[in-house]
Order: sequence, then structure tokens, then C-alpha cells
Amino acid sequence: MSGLFKKDFHSHFFQSPMTLQDNMVFPSRGSYTITLQLAVVMCCVTVCGGTPDPRQRETMMRQETSRQTGGRVQLTGAEQWLDAHLHKLKEQEMAAAQFPPAIHFFKARPLIHKSPIFSLLQRMPKGAALHIHSSSLVSVDWLVKNITYRPHCYICFTWGRSVRFVFSSRRPFPTWDCLYWQLLKTLRANMVDPTDFDYSLMQNLTLFTDDPDTTYPSQDAVWERFEMAFVAIAGLVTYAPVFKDFLYKGLEQLFDDNIMYLELRTGLSRTYELDGSIHDKAWSLRTYQEVTQQFVAEHPGFLGARLIISVHRYSTGFKYYL
Repeated sequence: MSGLFKKDFHSHFFQSPMTLQDNMVFPSRGSYTITLQLAVVMCCVTVCGGTPDPRQRETMMRQETSRQTGGRVQLTGAEQWLDAHLHKLKEQEMAAAQFPPAIHFFKARPLIHKSPIFSLLQRMPKGAALHIHSSSLVSVDWLVKNITYRPHCYICFTWGRSVRFVFSSRRPFPTWDCLYWQLLKTLRANMVDPTDFDYSLMQNLTLFTDDPDTTYPSQDAVWERFEMAFVAIAGLVTYAPVFKDFLYKGLEQLFDDNIMYLELRTGLSRTYELDGSIHDKAWSLRTYQEVTQQFVAEHPGFLGARLIISVHRYSTGFKYYL
């Protein structure tokens, strides 16, 4: 072995450990991390074939569904059929030319009444109605076609293009907003089209209009009309004989919709008799109790009602007070 080769051989293989370590190049920690991640990815690609396992996805969806309210309830065959039927009805309604949730409620209301979903839900048990105001307890159709046809009902038309009603044994005295009271029975008899007249009365007792965007350009405008409607209704439903029928009919209409319990908000407005005498609030409370007890006795499926005393809410400009 030549001297030069021997020197190089010894210097390379027989140097001290410290010198050998100093001359070696080790991979950095980042290189180890990248290499490990790459190995894991390659393993997943090899095992999974590069696509998620659909069985795992289905299992995850079943687990998520089971955690929902009622998710672990086992449906009977009839319930499964109803669920599928309701789902089919929803798809049909969503595919229709006019989808009710996508248009203004005033325009959607006729479509809703014709909807097979509405008909199905109407027959299903609802439990409780927890927020209904006493003045809006019954339908406007019943108010106009029943209450306004009763004897001794007077009407006047205000300067604000609204109406007022009152039951009286004689013609009521004029007031600042009602200068001329007419017996409604006589007025209706003189109408060319009593049906159209009744429809105009309904318009005064609701917010419905053919063009809501033009009729109600602001929140103040719709709130003012809202207030006027309830003022007009008050003269009808606070007449003592009507008040009792009104309460009973309201419970009946709720029961027909399979509602079994009611929480009613009321301000306990004073009621009056035909001679103009006024009942106090205690009379109204007793009437609520008596009518409800009578209705429960005649409809065992109805559980009862509770009154929540509330106050009138009104608007001034853009501020609302409760």
C-alpha cells in the first residue's frame, strides 16, 4: 500500500468518533416530519384506494340522525309510510310554479289553504297555542257573517276611512269620529250586493290587501292599520252576549285544528250590555272561566286555557311602548 493511499485510508476510517460525527450530515427534524406525513398519505392511498369509504359516511350520518330529537324513536310501518308521503308532498310543493314560502303571505294564503300539506297538518295534533290575543281569537269571516247579522248592531264610517260597531237598543249618540250611526241590518238591505259589502267589512278588520307593498310603504303605515282594525273589532266582541259566544267559538276553532290547550293574552277590556251598562273586569274573568269550563266539559279532548294579563301596545313615530 502506497504511503498516500495508506494515509487517506487511515484518515477516513480510523479518525476519532468526535471527528467522524462532525463530518456526517443528518436529516433535519422538518425532513423527518415531511417523510412521516408522506408515508401516512401513501398508506391511506394504498388502503383506501384514494376515495372515502361510503360505509363510514353512512354510519356517521346514522349516528348524527340518532342524536336529533326523536332520532332513536322506532317508527311503525304506518308512521314510515306517513313520513314518506309527507316528504313526497313537500317535494311536489317545492316544484310548483308558485312556492308559498317564497311570496308575500297575503298572496300565499289562498295557496296555503289549498295545499295538501296544510290539510294534512291541520288534522295532526298540535298540543298548545301559547300566544294568542283575545281580540284575534276567531276568524274574521265568523265575525262578519255571524256577529254583524245580529239585531241592534249599528255601524258608522269614520273620517279615517275605518268603521266602528256598537250594539244598542237605540241609535247611538254622535261622537267626534262617528257623526252618523246606521242600523247595519237596514244598511245591508239597501246594498245592491250584500256579499261585496260584507267583503268590504272584512277588509276593515284585517290587514289583507291585493298590493301590500304599495298599501304599507313603512312599518308605521302597517301598524296604524293594525291598530284601526282592532279598534273596529272591539265594538263587536265587547258586547256581553257576543263576548261569551266569541270565546266559545274561538276555543271551538282551535279545537277543530287539533289544538288542545290555550294561553290567551288579554287586557280584560270592559264589556257592555244593550242598554249601555258596563261590566267590570271581575265579570270578564268569571266569564272566561265559565266558558272554558263549559267547553272542556263538552270537549273532553281539550285540556283547558290560561289567561295572561297584558297591556295595550301602541306606536308613536318610530318608538313602541309596552
